Amino acid sequence: MGVILADPDTPFTERIRTGFRYPLHGSAPVTVLAITLFEAIAFFPGARLIITAIGWIAIYAYAFACLRRSADGYAEPPELALEPGDRAGLALVLVQLTGTALGVLATLWLGIPGFLVAIALAFVLPAITMSMAFDGVLTALNPLTWFAIIGRLGGQYVALFAVVVVTSLLQSGAQAAMDDHGPRFFGMLAYFAVANYLTIYNFHLMGALIHHRHADLGYRPEAEALHHALHTDDDALLLRQVNHLAVDDIQAATGLLTERLRDGLAPAPLHQRYRELLRAQGRTAELLVHAQIWIAALVVQRETRRALGVVSDAMQVDPSFLPDAPDTCGPLADTAAHGGMARLALHLATGYLRTWPHDAGAPHYGLLAVRTWIGLGEPARAAELARALRRDYADHPIINDLETMLHLLDQSPGAAS
Repeated sequence: MGVILADPDTPFTERIRTGFRYPLHGSAPVTVLAITLFEAIAFFPGARLIITAIGWIAIYAYAFACLRRSADGYAEPPELALEPGDRAGLALVLVQLTGTALGVLATLWLGIPGFLVAIALAFVLPAITMSMAFDGVLTALNPLTWFAIIGRLGGQYVALFAVVVVTSLLQSGAQAAMDDHGPRFFGMLAYFAVANYLTIYNFHLMGALIHHRHADLGYRPEAEALHHALHTDDDALLLRQVNHLAVDDIQAATGLLTERLRDGLAPAPLHQRYRELLRAQGRTAELLVHAQIWIAALVVQRETRRALGVVSDAMQVDPSFLPDAPDTCGPLADTAAHGGMARLALHLATGYLRTWPHDAGAPHYGLLAVRTWIGLGEPARAAELARALRRDYADHPIINDLETMLHLLDQSPGAAS
């Protein structure tokens, strides 16, 4: 059976709902059962505290492995818990046990203030746990890291914390119900089973949230890297096949690439070869359509430098070429301006202003164009555009910048009144 991958675009609320089935897959049920049976030994007199502690260490170790595997994009639980030398996993076990103990002791010793301390500890504990999965122990223990993670995840972190609270209440309720109404031995067995099951569920959700928001957290899932490596090999083979076929049948070679590009994201060499084949056949209309599609994809992937190269290439075919959406054109204009590509920045900024004059970003890119004209040593054109912007966007906050620029431009010898 092949490896099953999770979809990072699945809404986190959906992962909360479907995650209840996660501890029922793979080796997770066997692990829960084995640890629960081991913990049942604590029912008998003797080393009750030691047995319980070992049981919790075992379930936390396995749950942390589930967190990591979920964060890496795998849909199924792992086979093993900790690998030899895995300090993060062992540290996580200690942090979980210490945090839980401190929360209980603070409530017993300090009453209401201690209860608030326990809530605060419980709130940051998922952030610490998640950070250990991809930052390491020292970074994870830094309070600044906790607040950074919570800030980036926002409402989804609050939803995760709410789930952790609810499952904790379920565990407490199960324990109380079994103590009051059930046979003592089987009641304790059921409690451990429920607690172990919900621990794996909670840690799976932490990993699922990392996977869902990995771009915001600066984390690259292992499954994504593996998928990319496998496809890189396939794409290299495809490119060799295309080059061989293009010698005798350039249209068929182009068709092969067309099918691959329709499947989804493809590496740059395939796009570039596709454009070469289109250009060789004089298929300029398709060349421009492909440019629009590839540019938009590159902007989404934050590869704006490469996207600007495609814009320049498309402008050689059609000098008036412009990305077909403001969300694509705007970031490229900014990148070009900051990268010293003044003429390209001017083309994109004035094109934005001309094509989407009523868009919320139009005044910003109009102002960018004014500054670019000034930088190019064209004060007359800068002043002309600045006056038009002052007229068209009189109520916009850029009016102050425009007035300052016009005052300076009007004093310039090259600016026409």
